[in-house]
Amino acid sequence: VHAALDGAYGKDGSGNGIYVFSQASSASPGELAISSDDVTDGQAWTGLNLPLGSQKFCDAVTWSNDSTNSTSGVWLVGRRNGDIYRSTDGASSFSAVTVQNDSDKPILSIAGNGSGKFVTGQREAVGGGGDGHLLISTDNGASFSSSQPFSFDSINGVAYTNSTWIVAYTRSTESNLLVRTASDSDLTTWSAEVDLGIDKPAGKDNNNTPDARASIAAADGRAVIVSNKIAAIARIDVNGTSISNLANPTYSGANIRDITTDSVTWMIVTMGGDIYESTDSGATFSQTVDDIRGTGRDLQVVAVSKHLPL
Repeated sequence: VHAALDGAYGKDGSGNGIYVFSQASSASPGELAISSDDVTDGQAWTGLNLPLGSQKFCDAVTWSNDSTNSTSGVWLVGRRNGDIYRSTDGASSFSAVTVQNDSDKPILSIAGNGSGKFVTGQREAVGGGGDGHLLISTDNGASFSSSQPFSFDSINGVAYTNSTWIVAYTRSTESNLLVRTASDSDLTTWSAEVDLGIDKPAGKDNNNTPDARASIAAADGRAVIVSNKIAAIARIDVNGTSISNLANPTYSGANIRDITTDSVTWMIVTMGGDIYESTDSGATFSQTVDDIRGTGRDLQVVAVSKHLPL
């Protein structure tokens, strides 16, 4: 596997657990790299290049069950050029999904509710302009509607827990990462805006690193949110349009790249290869690994062997 940009755990065509990671290269094994749920078996990851044009770097990879709870569910990946690709055969093949206003508007995060609904969004177009859009699918990712239900430039992170959608976003006039939530039953009504008290995500260093995403680990109504290349954490509890218990846990580690949770352990990976974990729902984090490879290389992606959402 080359430099990974994002990854997720889901199902193959037979319902077995697999990991799918996106790569910053279409060289072997491919733009997407796929492994069984046993990543220590010594077997090489298989590769897949997405159709329609040269590889465009996928910063968003997700899996979720569909509305029929099919064997393989739905895989969705989002590229930096605004394209979304979908697989319903367990990541064996992908086809393009038509997205409105997608030209040069990167997809940084996608989430599913486990019953066929998906939410994602676009970063503003290259060069700015404040023209990002929220994208919603109610047909298992086959199509997306586009809207701007509140003021933002870029949708940087999306997650789902406790029948609640969480959207982290940025505006050029604000220095911090912002968040709103909505009930799964009404995606037209959103909470009041909450300033998370952490800097908004930094953009990619080059094509081998993640773009300006906000990573959200969510379980049982708790969300822990981090910004790309920022050494700070935000923690909230969510329930429909209610956001409560905002906190910024003390953190003294390296700049953060990604976060995940299995609802018991919350794991952060950082630039420089460190790992931090929390076992108290994101209240405190402690370092568990110091430079995992001994080379100072970044850990850019972390995925847990749990079928989201939690």
